[in-house]
Parts: sequence; C-alpha cells; structure tokens
Amino acid sequence: MDGLIPASGAASRMRGIPKFLLPCDDEYLTLLERHVLNMLKYCRMIWIPTRPDLTILIESLGITSERVVVIPMVTKSMTETILKVAAISSADEFMLCMPDTYFEGELPYENLGTLSGDLKLACWKIRAEQKGKLGQILFETSSGNSKIIDSRDKDPNCRFDHSWGAMSFRRELLELGNPEMPHTGYLIKPAIEKGLLVGGFVLQGSYFDCGTPKEYIQMLRKVTNE
Repeated sequence: MDGLIPASGAASRMRGIPKFLLPCDDEYLTLLERHVLNMLKYCRMIWIPTRPDLTILIESLGITSERVVVIPMVTKSMTETILKVAAISSADEFMLCMPDTYFEGELPYENLGTLSGDLKLACWKIRAEQKGKLGQILFETSSGNSKIIDSRDKDPNCRFDHSWGAMSFRRELLELGNPEMPHTGYLIKPAIEKGLLVGGFVLQGSYFDCGTPKEYIQMLRKVTNE
C-alpha cells in the first residue's frame, strides 16, 4: 500500500498560508508531518504531490526520503492529481489523507491499512456546525462500522449522521474517476452503484477540517484543552 497526501491547494480561505504547515501540537509539529509519521507505519511509500512553488517548503521540513517523495505538478483537480500519482506508483492499494485535516482521539491509519474492501472510509459523527460542509455518508445499519449505501458531498440538505475524512482503496477504483472530478469523494457513489465493497468505520473523537480558520481554531482549543 502507498500513501497519498495531495498538498496542492491554493489555501484561499487561509489567505494563501500553506495549510499543511499549520502546527498542531505544543511541539509545533505540522499537520503534514503528523500524517506522514502515522502513515509510514502502514505504507510502503508516501507520495506528496504539490505545486512546484511549494516543493521547497515541504522539503524544508526534513521529512523527505526514499519512502517519502515530493512530486511537483500542476493539475486542475485533486482527482487528476491522484490519477497522475497512481500512474507513477506500482502499488495495488492506496491510503489517502488530506494535509489540512486533524484527527483527534482514535486514529484511522491502522484500519485504513489493514481492513479489506474495495473502498474503505474513516468516518466520524458529524458535528452540527459541519453539516453541509463535508462529505457525508449513510451506513446500512444505524450502528455504523459497516456497509456504506449512500454518499453526499457538501449538501446543506443532507441529514446523514456521519462524515468521512480519509480513505483507502484498491487501484481498480480509479477506473471510475476522471480528471474533471473535484476530489476522490466523488468516487464513492459510483463505487456503490457498481456493487463494489464500500465500507466504513466510525472513530471515537473528532475530525477537523483545518483548511477553514474556524475549525483550525476549534482544533487548537481541543488539543490544548483551552
């Protein structure tokens, strides 16, 4: 399994500050470093595609190696980025985490790296203020931790109880994608419709989209107990 951390966003909501450089603990560990350190436990390699002008910033963190590779590229969508990296990688399975996310409490990496399925989603109980802002999913049973039967992306009218925040998938899933898809969350519904094994597990804790100032501040208050 290879890890994917696409770090190419413009960070317009953060006034251009590269979101992956945001510190997430008292030691000033960045969001990107936290993902890399955890994903290395379960991934053969980690690919970090990014804009050419951001390459030097990521390399300055000192995390690159034979197993952590930064790839400068310019694409029109996150899905296009993932398709291009997959064309370089020889892996049959991938773990995908976004560099501007923070998982508080139970971590998803082990389950993403070990559970079977065509597509696996790490899920959290969605908070009221997050509804309509994240990708939401519907479990076959109310208890969660099972088959996923529907998905909605940033739908303000969606009433599903859970959101997803990271995924792992088999290479074959990418055959359902195209460069016009905004992100890989758009692969969930086609995978369900095709009858692929799409499952999820609910984690104890909270998911934070640190690409928005409000959620980043909420995350800092949570982890520093302020």
